[in-house]
Amino acid sequence: MRRLLAPLSFSVFTAAALLASPGTASAQDATPPPALAPPPPMDPNAPGAPGADPNAPGTAEQGTAAKLDEAEQKDSGRKFELFWIDAYLGGSYIDMRQFSSDTLQLEKASSAGPMFALGAGIRLVVLVLGVRAKYNALAAFNMWQLNGELGFKIPIGDFDLLFGGHGGYSFVGSVADGTVSAGSTSAPSNTDAVKIRGFNAGLDFALDYYATPTVSVGVGGFADFLFLNRPPVDKPAGITPAQAAILDQDPLYQKSGTSAGLQLGAALRLGLHFGL
Repeated sequence: MRRLLAPLSFSVFTAAALLASPGTASAQDATPPPALAPPPPMDPNAPGAPGADPNAPGTAEQGTAAKLDEAEQKDSGRKFELFWIDAYLGGSYIDMRQFSSDTLQLEKASSAGPMFALGAGIRLVVLVLGVRAKYNALAAFNMWQLNGELGFKIPIGDFDLLFGGHGGYSFVGSVADGTVSAGSTSAPSNTDAVKIRGFNAGLDFALDYYATPTVSVGVGGFADFLFLNRPPVDKPAGITPAQAAILDQDPLYQKSGTSAGLQLGAALRLGLHFGL
């Protein structure tokens, strides 16, 4: 009897479970999901909120805009430069036979003294082009130089940093007594007839401060390589045949000379700048 009731009880339990399962699932499906709570109201002044003031304190946009405005105000004082003129006042040292000399016939080929220069040109953003006249009033001789210039001026706030180069024509205007080596002390000298001329090429460096959008002051330096030539000197007028014979043996009067030299200089700068 017990053996017959056990299988029957298991069958009844299984059937009851199967009948109860769909009803339970249906009951669960019929239960509606809980309603979602609405988000809290957004602060209209919070960063990134719709309608928020981009210039409100504390926003990232306001910080960026403030930096841009500050940079614009700083830059607005500088003109878009197109033309410039400037002047130098400083000193220079020239050694006309620093590297080589072939019958240059100068006792004093090196000298130092004051230097003056005037320049003018155009500026295209950072590129500068110009011309310059320079006068070296040295103790043993004076030298004029006419150069073309090419450089780059990099603006750094109120300052301009200049790197450039130049090249042109150089010539000695006059030499002092005792500068020329004469072949004989008995022959009259003709220092006024000594002509030395040639070419120069060098590098420039300068730092300019814009005191106003139109006026700048600064300092600068340069270094030049000189290649110079001296044609034969004409004999002085009124000399005797004996003196002429002596001069005929002097290389200064018989053949030209060449030399390769060096020039160094530094100066204060004053500039005027014009543009839009």
